[in-house]
Amino acid sequence: MIQLIVDGEATEQQLARLKDNLETCRPCIEMYHLEREVKELLTKRMEKKCCPDQLIATIKSKILTFS
Repeated sequence: MIQLIVDGEATEQQLARLKDNLETCRPCIEMYHLEREVKELLTKRMEKKCCPDQLIATIKSKILTFS
């Protein structure tokens, strides 16, 4: 559930549950902060690059052959 929250994909109910848990559970607090730090670090280090059009076309055609 912590991963969903860090990724911004948690429901309101999950957010409320985590908030309650963070007030009393030290391991949850530590895991939450660790997950956030890892996500921030990875986000800063990742470089977005575009794929060549030919690669995209090849992948799409292979996917269509499996359907």
